[in-house]
Amino acid sequence: MARVFLINPPSPEPVRSPLLSFGYLAAALERAGHAVALLDASAPSGITDEEAIAERARAFGATLVGLHLKTLHVQPAYALAARLAREFTLVAGGPHPTVAPREPLGRGFRFSLAGEGESPLAELADALDGKRPLDSIAGLAFVDGSGAVREIPSRGFVLDLDALPSPIPSLRLFDPAWYGATRPLPFGGILSSRGCPAACTFCSNNVTGRRFRYRSAAAVADEVRTLRDDYGAGAFVFFDDSFAVGRRRVEELSQALAAAGAVPWSCTAHPAHIDPETIALMRAGGCGGIDIGMESGDPSRLIKIGKGVTVERVLDVLRWCREARMHVVVNLMFGWPQETARELENTFGFMEEADSLGAMFNARGVLVPYPGTEIYDDNHSRYGFTNWWVDQPALAYQPFPAHWNEAEIMRAYADDAALDRNFFQHDSHILKLIEHGLQLKAKLTFNRLLRKPPPTAGAVPAAGAR
Repeated sequence: MARVFLINPPSPEPVRSPLLSFGYLAAALERAGHAVALLDASAPSGITDEEAIAERARAFGATLVGLHLKTLHVQPAYALAARLAREFTLVAGGPHPTVAPREPLGRGFRFSLAGEGESPLAELADALDGKRPLDSIAGLAFVDGSGAVREIPSRGFVLDLDALPSPIPSLRLFDPAWYGATRPLPFGGILSSRGCPAACTFCSNNVTGRRFRYRSAAAVADEVRTLRDDYGAGAFVFFDDSFAVGRRRVEELSQALAAAGAVPWSCTAHPAHIDPETIALMRAGGCGGIDIGMESGDPSRLIKIGKGVTVERVLDVLRWCREARMHVVVNLMFGWPQETARELENTFGFMEEADSLGAMFNARGVLVPYPGTEIYDDNHSRYGFTNWWVDQPALAYQPFPAHWNEAEIMRAYADDAALDRNFFQHDSHILKLIEHGLQLKAKLTFNRLLRKPPPTAGAVPAAGAR
């Protein structure tokens, strides 16, 4: 039996509820017969001192320590790994190793896992127990005995999501005190599906992929009921990449949620999948808010980024949501490669029209070229930001506030570290327009909050805050 210690490394942006991904990983490890402990060092009161983290892993008797790596915060994670590697066997998992599987191997990690981690992590624990060879583990990268890096091809995505063990029993592994609580907290959201069929040039969804897969409506409703009844969940977010794919699925799930006793929830959806009938189904199932991915209000830019939607369609969706009294957050980004003043002005005009239809807007939004995206691959050499996540100073985003007032909204919305980084070398005039766009988001959102608060108490109108 392996003893696996999972760590969410410290980061400047606090995580305010137990990590659903760790819940799934821990459940898979325990089902395979391994012992699990974990530490959320990104929680508001989580342990962040490297020696204290090492002591926790040591006290548990860890035979394998896994770190969750996100591109934006990979530098502090690598710093922690350098300390832990002196006495523990390390494995990297999460979004960043999925797109850069070899990179962690030169920074203290013995292993790196790409893609969905439930089965490969359990298999790696088996391998350390001598039960299987390393080269049988799909998605694993490691350095073999000859010093060569081996990358085992992935087996593909998990197709039967209902076959995964429930993450809920793993909630006992999260110390409520990390989040300022005295009793076990629910996850901040749940998953009803994985994958997104869209092909946007700025998005790297390599972990869950483009193949859409979904859980049964009954399984999701049972999970919601348990989180509500046993953990006091009064509202939640669907963490799905694209919730509204498949009319029949949405209908079955909404009906199951309503039958379970509707708990208010929100989700992210592509506007091409939203119509009046879908909105009505979701509303009946407890949905109070939708985050709509649009990214630009300029028609030509929408084509360039492969968004697969028109400005007119998004405005129609906003009208339908207003009629259904559905809260909407429109996600917009600025700073596209070679973005023009006309494109930005078109986006500002769209924002004013969207505001008149009741929309709010996401915080921040200056484009970051993440590895694994078409935007990154096509531009990093030209603009000189190759491997920016390790070769340049970390983007110094300020934490999102836990409570909102005018000053905090203006700060959280308009203070975007990527604006100063200026990845795509925009001139000063374009930068001023982008700054105006951020401030306009903040102004319109704050004014909307004054007129009508979000439907869920304490809701944060910013997809990035999740």
